Amino acid sequence: MGAPMTGEDSSEMLEGLFKLVKEIRPAPTPRTRLSPYETRMLRDQGVMITDLGDYALLTEGRNYGRIEHYIEWLAEQADIPARSLLYRPQHISDDTLGFLGFQVTDAVGLLVYMEQLGIMVSAALLVDELLPVLEMRTLLTEAEHSILTYKLWTGRRRIVIRSTAKCIPGTESVETFRSPAGYRYKMTRQNDLALSLEVRGPKHRQLKQESIDCDYCGLSYLSNTPAETRIHRQVHRRAAQLLDPVPNTRLAKRLAETDQPIIIDSKAPMWMQKEVYRRAVKFKREFRYDFVQWAGDDVNPVTLGWHGHLFPAGPDGTIAGACAFSNQHPGPGGEEWTLAWVWVAPKYRGQGLLTAHWSGLVERYGNFFIEPPLSEAMQGFVRSHGTESQVALLVAYAGLGSN
Repeated sequence: MGAPMTGEDSSEMLEGLFKLVKEIRPAPTPRTRLSPYETRMLRDQGVMITDLGDYALLTEGRNYGRIEHYIEWLAEQADIPARSLLYRPQHISDDTLGFLGFQVTDAVGLLVYMEQLGIMVSAALLVDELLPVLEMRTLLTEAEHSILTYKLWTGRRRIVIRSTAKCIPGTESVETFRSPAGYRYKMTRQNDLALSLEVRGPKHRQLKQESIDCDYCGLSYLSNTPAETRIHRQVHRRAAQLLDPVPNTRLAKRLAETDQPIIIDSKAPMWMQKEVYRRAVKFKREFRYDFVQWAGDDVNPVTLGWHGHLFPAGPDGTIAGACAFSNQHPGPGGEEWTLAWVWVAPKYRGQGLLTAHWSGLVERYGNFFIEPPLSEAMQGFVRSHGTESQVALLVAYAGLGSN
């Protein structure tokens, strides 16, 4: 690319583009076969800037054919890089010639951008040729993404091109234009200099967006935003697995095989460790803790010294809650085990679920320490069902909190 344009130069480019799109001419007849230019572009996997200008001239002749002079400038607006491309030498030791141009996906991405501005070019046939490869890719450039989403966004974009002319305090003037194809333009000027050109495609609609806080899953997202709506569906679905759990056949099978509490440690199946981990994450988020109190995750096993327990709501294996114990640090009274957290799905709270498991936990872990702070509901539970030392510690911590 050349040296940066002055404000006056970029203003002139913007005026020239506006003059071009305002000129009324019949739209070119859509083609069904690749042109020689397009065939060569695909074969060479790139194109010279001058050749791309010649290609655009085949269908865009308005404003005295000045479209070829806008190619580099439009590429800059679209953040598409011009590169030094080299011809492959016939022999590896031969010298080779180079030229300034675009790789094929960048060239087609630029054509997509130009088409979105209402310039009389069509990227459709080239897009069809490139799609099969791009649909298999994981990572894409912005130009490649515009090719991948070409059919979705054709005629629906809103684009604003700004000149580098300095905006100073003063009155601005606005000129609008609607093309026969339905493109809507708004040119903003000040002191006879073009500041910006807004282009809305014929299918563009300004959707009203508002921030929504989902009380169920806890996610905040924007309405009428496909990506955020899709993410919300995923988060909502995962939240439902914890808040409104369904029968778990694998846990039901385990329950049928034993009447003893099932300890979930580093040797337990990963699916059971994952269920404990997910509820540890839910506990952290609900009570706004700084970190997850479970030394594993949904991929890596928990470390030694951690035990988890799942609370089934019945013999069908529905997982209503979970808890975790750790012996990493002794309690204040020398207790070997610490109850790090307990989380029960809201719909199962107050139904005696923890009460039903408490005696078994005391039998297994002894007079364990309950890590503070405790919720009001948990404080009430400890007063009713805790051991003498657990109740005494609760009273002591409550006294510290009131000082």
